[in-house]
Amino acid sequence: MGVDLFVHSVRLVLADWRNALKITGLLYLIYAAPSLIIGLFFPVPSQPEQLSAAMFAAAPLTLITTILAIVAFVWIAVAWHRYILLLEMPAGQFPEFNQGRMLSYLGYSLLIGLIGIVLSFVVSAVIGVIAVPLLGVVGAAITGIVGLAALLIVCYRLAPILPAIAIGKPITLGQAWESTRNANVPIIILAILSAVAAFVIDIPAMVLTLGGPIGGFLALLWTLATGWVKMLVGVSILTTLYGHYVEGRAIPAASATA
Repeated sequence: MGVDLFVHSVRLVLADWRNALKITGLLYLIYAAPSLIIGLFFPVPSQPEQLSAAMFAAAPLTLITTILAIVAFVWIAVAWHRYILLLEMPAGQFPEFNQGRMLSYLGYSLLIGLIGIVLSFVVSAVIGVIAVPLLGVVGAAITGIVGLAALLIVCYRLAPILPAIAIGKPITLGQAWESTRNANVPIIILAILSAVAAFVIDIPAMVLTLGGPIGGFLALLWTLATGWVKMLVGVSILTTLYGHYVEGRAIPAASATA
């Protein structure tokens, strides 16, 4: 099921890329353009001792970029959830800007992340107290893996609350947790596949960074271009989890024709 969930989420974007671009393209430019400007005018210095000065000079623009990125991401996420689950197309060039809905989405995103981090820390601490003294480095590795797995399980199991907010059918954290009670193994598989796919997509950027300043800028372009796909697939994963585990929608097999 984890493979089916991942492949279905990818298909939601790639099989409908024209509408995806129409709904989110301009918003993604708002998200990505400031990062491109920073890359042009504030390149990473070649000398480590210049790094702090470069970061200080870019700080105001970086703050503006961060704010724009957060607003654009939440706007994109809400619009894409509503398109997939409600077939809602924007009436104009941009999707509806619903401030209350977007603030709620952002707030619960931060809350879910905080809950996941706290519980992951507790699990890691318990495992680490036992594993590290007994197994040393291997125990530390096991502790890290278990902590990461706990973080992913908690966040993905609570994640259906976000699409629910986006479509105006809010559910509680308890309802989200209960709806995904049998999803631990699929979620772990889903998380592994997502991480591997993101790593593979980023390999060209890693290679380009070896080519000096020009290579670094090309790497930035690649990262921004592929970031749109990674962002929408990530949002589609949350949509898929909600659709399947809350609404009971069927998920086609990964081998099915798109």
